Amino acid sequence: MEIVVAGLAAGGLFALVAQGFVLTFLTTNTLNFALGEFMVVAAFLALGVSQWGWLPAAAKIVIVVVVVGLLGALTYRLIVLPFTTGGHNDSRWILSTVGISFIIINLTTNGEGVMRQPLALGETDGFVELFGARILAQQGLIALTAVLVTVVLVVLTRSSGLGVRMRAVSQDAEAASLMGVSPGRIGMIAYGLGMSVAALAGVLWAAEVGVSPQLGEPLLVGAFAAGIIGGLKTLWGPLVGGGIYGLVTTAVGESIGVMWGEVSGLLVVLAVLMFRPEGLLERRVAVKL
Repeated sequence: MEIVVAGLAAGGLFALVAQGFVLTFLTTNTLNFALGEFMVVAAFLALGVSQWGWLPAAAKIVIVVVVVGLLGALTYRLIVLPFTTGGHNDSRWILSTVGISFIIINLTTNGEGVMRQPLALGETDGFVELFGARILAQQGLIALTAVLVTVVLVVLTRSSGLGVRMRAVSQDAEAASLMGVSPGRIGMIAYGLGMSVAALAGVLWAAEVGVSPQLGEPLLVGAFAAGIIGGLKTLWGPLVGGGIYGLVTTAVGESIGVMWGEVSGLLVVLAVLMFRPEGLLERRVAVKL
């Protein structure tokens, strides 16, 4: 049971980060490969606003999430959208987002150094007990946040006008534009939401491990795995994929070693790509010729 709970808690962290990928891919068919560095930006920004003693902790986190979300929207408008003019076969946006990640890494490394700095903002001390197993309270908080964020996003996309527009752009951007929906504007909103979620994950993760330029890098493989296993075009996918990846890597890692745990998780990803490339929760689409 301890392995199960620990695996699910780890999967919650991967799922929260993976939502940043899913939100952008679901709407624009692009991924922000600088997502880990956006987490770093959020962590350093949180480190700065944590010194504002006159502001409640929740308000500080909201400021970080909003600012990084706006940066995400600007990134899509200035860095991603101009490099997607060639349609689905235009992949220049990959290089542009990778370039942004290198810029952020260089700026934060040269400006702040590589040493980890403690972050008190968003921190929860102690342990919690679940089904007879003990985990760090911070890990439990991150897993709970992943579930709550997923539920909010699902409700938002299914029960609001914004959600209707996002689904329309996802299914057929050209037809949506003919109906008066701006794919560019919806893409900015999707990137803003995605990077806001990444910012929240970055703050909570930094509260556990500290702030450094390498903060987001170790999570990207698990986040990609969670998205691929569950499906990159369904908001429930990261939770399912993160849970499976977390359980497999934790169970195998505890049994025969951490290295083999990571390998086993990647083998699950390969199996999904071979037999269910759209992800476990995404519907198969039959294409008639």
